Amino acid sequence: MAIAPHERRKNLMAPFEISRDGGPSACIARLHGDIDIAVVPALRAALDGELECGCVNVVLDLTDVTYADSSALGLIVWLDHRVRPSGGRLVLAGAQTDVARVLELSGLVSLAASITMSSDVSAALEGLELPPIPTSPLWQRDVVVPADVNELATVRESICEIIAPLGFPDSAIFDIKVALGEALANAIRHGAPNAGQGEILTRIVAFTDRVTLEIMDNGTGFDGRHTTSEDVYAPNGRGIMFMRALMDRVEFDRSELGGTRVILTKHRMGSADAASHNS
Repeated sequence: MAIAPHERRKNLMAPFEISRDGGPSACIARLHGDIDIAVVPALRAALDGELECGCVNVVLDLTDVTYADSSALGLIVWLDHRVRPSGGRLVLAGAQTDVARVLELSGLVSLAASITMSSDVSAALEGLELPPIPTSPLWQRDVVVPADVNELATVRESICEIIAPLGFPDSAIFDIKVALGEALANAIRHGAPNAGQGEILTRIVAFTDRVTLEIMDNGTGFDGRHTTSEDVYAPNGRGIMFMRALMDRVEFDRSELGGTRVILTKHRMGSADAASHNS
């Protein structure tokens, strides 16, 4: 039976989102639809990147999962092997009846001491012994550039040089560069009152566990919702998608300049060098 084009586009959409809403040491993977051999390799790679950047506890939000096969069980085994040496936990949260039955048949939950089940994500996070989230920054830097597309390459490189001493792996630096570039492009496209006029402020704030980039413009305001597109063949509209996929947290607020403030957060492992990089 032929599959309609819109169904092909839907199937190409990433069926998971990973964030650190619970803090730097806990990754929350929100899964959707079928978790099978077509999805697991990309999901495993994404989780591996989070584990390399300091995540020690993983919560798999299975609330919206409608199907799980043996490759999903293999992912759980792999995660258990990754989190156990560091004393971490793997929590399977919100599984529906059918999916929960598959998990029970596998015997993984009863056999592995580091794997538990929970009714939902909130209960899962409450059951983990998570350290407090640091609130005092190590240092802060402001970079102001004209709202000009010709400045984008320079500011991307300059900001990545500023955060390099924080000890992020090269892959995380690349993620930050792409997300930053999209936020800056949106600030110019949607935030500048007139093309080539106005300024964009990027505030870099370093913490012991993360870095935040605040991109602020003086335009009319932008909430981050109306440029996204579910059509993978659309000519534009993927900027917010990239930001959310590459960063641990993306927020939108009013800018102190009068326009929009986009807040990008990326977590990392602690670094002694970070404390001294305060210029």
